[in-house]
Parts: sequence; structure tokens; C-alpha cells
Amino acid sequence: MDEFKRFFLRGLAAVLPTLLTIAVFLWAYRLVDTYLGQHITRGMLSVMCMIGEPSAVDAEEDSLIYGDPVDRWIQTGEWAGTRDTVEHNIIFSNALQSKDPEVKKRAEKAKVRALWQIAFHKYKLGLVGFLIAIIVVYFVGLFLASFIGRTTLRLVERTVSRMPLVGAIYPNIKQVTDFLFSESKLEFSGVVAVPYPRKGIWSIGLLTGKPMAAIKDHAKEDLVTVFIPSSPAPVTGYTITVPRAELLMLDISIDEALRFIISAGVVKPDTQLGNEPALGIPNPVLDKVRTDNEET
Repeated sequence: MDEFKRFFLRGLAAVLPTLLTIAVFLWAYRLVDTYLGQHITRGMLSVMCMIGEPSAVDAEEDSLIYGDPVDRWIQTGEWAGTRDTVEHNIIFSNALQSKDPEVKKRAEKAKVRALWQIAFHKYKLGLVGFLIAIIVVYFVGLFLASFIGRTTLRLVERTVSRMPLVGAIYPNIKQVTDFLFSESKLEFSGVVAVPYPRKGIWSIGLLTGKPMAAIKDHAKEDLVTVFIPSSPAPVTGYTITVPRAELLMLDISIDEALRFIISAGVVKPDTQLGNEPALGIPNPVLDKVRTDNEET
């Protein structure tokens, strides 16, 4: 059982990054397609219906293959035993033969729309809506990069922030999205060891930059700001301001420091391995047992 657990966790660690990456891309695709792409596709469908019936669609065959199935099967004819579809029923509706001009007109309109829906499914034209959505998002970003776009965005944000309920939610969501998609990246100046949370205990930190002016003016000494990542999740931690003189600069990269933190100190940089003996913590009880065994 232990062997199965070990190899299973090893395999999970190997495939999980790939699976999570795929899941993120699928989530992003569904988000754009659901809230933008599908609406564009519906607009394209409405425009196509004005043109007339599509010529590249076999009304009976394609409607049964690419239509939305219903819980009923064709009983007679060439397609006997084939599951019926919504579009097939619309295309071959008896209402098309109605003597009532209004009923016949609505039936013909529904038939044209059903044929175009089949064409969209058959030729994957729904992806065109998704691609147009991507282009629209790009041009929105291009517009917001201009002076007029930035001014318009600030005006819209100011208006939305003053709306009841929405104003309490929107600013928080905007902070998250600004952090995730900001073009200005968070940069660290180096890796340091700092006596934290007290002297005698050294913590690995990332040097971020200068402190706030109020703290610097009050302390009247050379201070720096340091981010102390948590282990094993370095995305959280503590931001502290300490005198520069108390820092010990480490000759390791930020990636090496993060690996050290994530592994809880197990994975050390090659330059920091040294020749120290194996870690051992004195245990009086075990030492007494060993001594008794040796005397026996």
C-alpha cells in the first residue's frame, strides 16, 4: 500500500501541472465564449438568416447528424432507427404546408434559422464568434491605451463605484484583476536573511525596495522593505521594514530561494550545501537507552 501511495503521488505531481494549465485555459475559453462569443454567434446567425437558406447543408441528413437530439426515433424511411432532432422537426414541420399565411411565414422563418444552426454546427462557425470576441477584447485594450480611452475608463469606473451594492463589489474585483493583469511586474532586488521574528532566528526574505516615507522619517536610519514568504506556500507571507545593517545578503537566485521555502528547507541551493553533518536534535531519553544498551 505504501508503494502504491508513493508512486501515485509521484505520478500526480508529474501530471497535475499540465492538467491545471489545461483547466485554466478551458476556463478562460468558456468565460470569453459564454459571455461574449456566444452573443456574437447569435448576432451572426440572425444576419445569416436574412440572406436565405444555406446551400451547403443537406436538410435531412445534416439535421439528423448535427441537430439537438430528442427522445424519439425515426420509424420509417431511409433514416429509420435514427434519433430525431429538434431541427429535423422544424425543417420538416407540417406548418410549412399551412394555408394560414402568417403560420406558414413563421414556419419558414424557423426553418431558415434551423438550417443555419445546422450549418454553424457542421462547419464549427461558432468558433468564429469566439475569435471575433478575442479581437474585440484586443481592440478594447488598444482603445483604453489611448488618452480618450483612459479618460473614458476613469469616468465609467467612477460612475460604477458610486452605484449602490455594485460600488461595494467592483473596486475589490478590480484590484484583483489589476494585480493579475498589470503590465508592471513585481520585482525583487535580491534574497536576504533577516533576524525575524526575533534575533537569533533567521528567515529567508526577498528585498522589495525602500520603506514608506513616514517610517523612514521616524526611524532616522537606513531602512529597507523585505517580504518574508510563508512555507510551503510562498504566495503569502509578511512584509516587514528593517534596518539595512541587520540584513545578510545571500548569493542565491530568487528561484533557488523559493525552492528552499517551498520544500521547507529540504532543497538547498548548490552553493549553500556545505559539508555540515546530518541534522540531529539531542534527546535525553534516547541517549540513556543507548547508554544502557552499550553497558549491557
